Amino acid sequence: MDMEIRGCHMVERRITKTRYTSGRATISNIIRAAERVLAEQGHAALSLRRVAQECGLPIGNVSYYFPAKQQLIKAMLDSIVADLAAPMDELERWAADYPNDGLVKYLSGWMKFNEESRVARIYVEIWSMANNDSEVRAHLDQYYAHGEARVRRMLARLNPELSDEAMDTLSIFAISIMEGLMLFGNNGHRHARHMPILAAYAMDAVLHHARSPDSASLRSLVDQYQQATAVPIV
Repeated sequence: MDMEIRGCHMVERRITKTRYTSGRATISNIIRAAERVLAEQGHAALSLRRVAQECGLPIGNVSYYFPAKQQLIKAMLDSIVADLAAPMDELERWAADYPNDGLVKYLSGWMKFNEESRVARIYVEIWSMANNDSEVRAHLDQYYAHGEARVRRMLARLNPELSDEAMDTLSIFAISIMEGLMLFGNNGHRHARHMPILAAYAMDAVLHHARSPDSASLRSLVDQYQQATAVPIV
């Protein structure tokens, strides 16, 4: 009897493991399908029904894992973080001994990733959704918080004398300028040929201000900005 019970338990564990593996594969297929819909058709076309059609699953299967579109967006962003976490963790460990080169490699890798037209389209579509959906915006903010924290740690190694405020500001600056360049430097854009020098400008600015976070010229520009008036873009 004991052998029969143990045998049943072994079978149950195998079934549970199989179901878990199958579930993970299904989730991955759903996320990849959602990425394709976003990149090829835009966020207006993104719905659970359309994603179900894209990955060849019944709508019930998709809604079982993702009851709402916002949860699917979060899963997409989490998937990107998970895919990049291991190589970026390794790079950060290496950067502990080479803080300047480590930060350059990290920033370069981020911008190279953004050069892919498909990646750029996905991000732009999620940005657009975030403008009108507070839940998507919260997920996007959480996604960028991972990058901010990593840049902040690298800046601290590059210049241990940086204040907390300076590290916070510089990490936000680094990410905002890299993400902004994606609009003009991805491989599908007419300005893509300028991307190497644009990337160099961005990295040079981050490194310069990391070493000299408080200068008279910088303070003067801050004052000028605060006194400026809005000018229409023409």
